[in-house]
Amino acid sequence: ETDMRDGFFRAAAVTPEIRVADPIFNAERICGKIEEGARLGAGLMVFPELCVTGYTCGDLFLQDALLQGAEDALSCILEETSTLDMLTAVGLPVRGQNELYNCAAVISKGRILGLVPKNHIPNYGEFYEARWFTSGEGLDSSVTLCGQYPDLYSSQLFVCEEMPNLTVGVELCEDLWAVAPPSTHLAALGATVILNLSASDEVAGKSAYRRQLVAGQSGRLVCGYVYADAGEGESTTDLVFAGHNIIAENGAVLAETRFQTGLTVSEIDVDRLAFERRKMNTYDTQTTNWVRATFSLCAEET
Repeated sequence: ETDMRDGFFRAAAVTPEIRVADPIFNAERICGKIEEGARLGAGLMVFPELCVTGYTCGDLFLQDALLQGAEDALSCILEETSTLDMLTAVGLPVRGQNELYNCAAVISKGRILGLVPKNHIPNYGEFYEARWFTSGEGLDSSVTLCGQYPDLYSSQLFVCEEMPNLTVGVELCEDLWAVAPPSTHLAALGATVILNLSASDEVAGKSAYRRQLVAGQSGRLVCGYVYADAGEGESTTDLVFAGHNIIAENGAVLAETRFQTGLTVSEIDVDRLAFERRKMNTYDTQTTNWVRATFSLCAEET
């Protein structure tokens, strides 16, 4: 049973063990973590960027076999979550309009509520993502995936029916590092919790900077921020991934883990966040184009 008392709910950032280009193995590991989160009463679980395939697949991202494998794996995850009172976000590559998008699939009770594409595709330093992926900025589309027809769109909000102050927005890895992070826009539209699906590699000093970025963004936006990072099983040919998971709320880091697979769990107080925003006369609110989907964290009466 999902724990939701007095405006609090439980969130988990998860680093599953994965195998590069083995979507079915990865889906099994992801489902195992989802079961663990359900036992802990988590209402929200966030997994890393491209965790269904692995982030370090290289030119395998161009192979139909891998993309079909990712879709089949997502079907397994949808089946696993069909009876759970939980919102889950997992990363996978998605085909659409003859392009490939690096997406977060936001799912609940066996439904894909929406696909959020990564806007900022890094292609500098150690990153080569533009070789495979197209930016989702300005994209307003839908695709067929797992027999469903979800929106593929950056400005999506996911609103909890029982707790409307729990309004979720999503961005992916580099989006947080960008000049104008999508989370800024999403919070202005009403998101109180931002999920970040990430595959952020380790270089000297980067973990402290990452922590500052996540905490700082949660403070600036007066939001909860749940950051899930890739870890064990990713290719270490060129990069090291440490599974640096962070949960922050309004400028403070609530929970953090590095160099281990598993769940990082904390409670987020969304009623307090909504109150803080109402109090601030400088909080920027917007009403431009966006798409809204609802989800439930309560067991349906049968």
